Amino acid sequence: MAPILIVDGYNIIGSWDELKGLKTISLGSARDQLISTLSAYYPWCWERIIIVFDGQRFAWDQFDGVEVVFTEGRETADTMIEKLAAGLSPYYRVEVATSDFAEFRAASNLGAMVLSAPALKERLEEQRSKYRSRLQDHTTSRGMMLNDLLHESVLDTLEKLRRQ
Repeated sequence: MAPILIVDGYNIIGSWDELKGLKTISLGSARDQLISTLSAYYPWCWERIIIVFDGQRFAWDQFDGVEVVFTEGRETADTMIEKLAAGLSPYYRVEVATSDFAEFRAASNLGAMVLSAPALKERLEEQRSKYRSRLQDHTTSRGMMLNDLLHESVLDTLEKLRRQ
């Protein structure tokens, strides 16, 4: 099954030092930085990435491949994350990123793998390291090829477009 990541947006912002500091200046900038950071790993690590934020008015948008959800005023991000995890589990291998203990337990009970904020950061750093070593290996041996850099699903989509 394809992996999907559901992120407890404000929880991660409040847990990562660089975002926590940015949040004191501008919450919107901290949100944008989280979205930007995670979009760099789509689709390398996950088929879909959904970041959920508490909101006042429901909105579901996509930025650089990352889906961003703002809940309605009466619904919490935790509730939305649980609904998503329950609904997507039959179709995806669901991972939830949060350091909220109650949400950690709820997502685990729904069959999702749960990553704490530090574990998510560590996973991203591992992927960045793997990417850099792949780049270095390919550029030293035969030059950099686009096929070596793109995820298999992207290559398949490009091939389908080429054949049309």
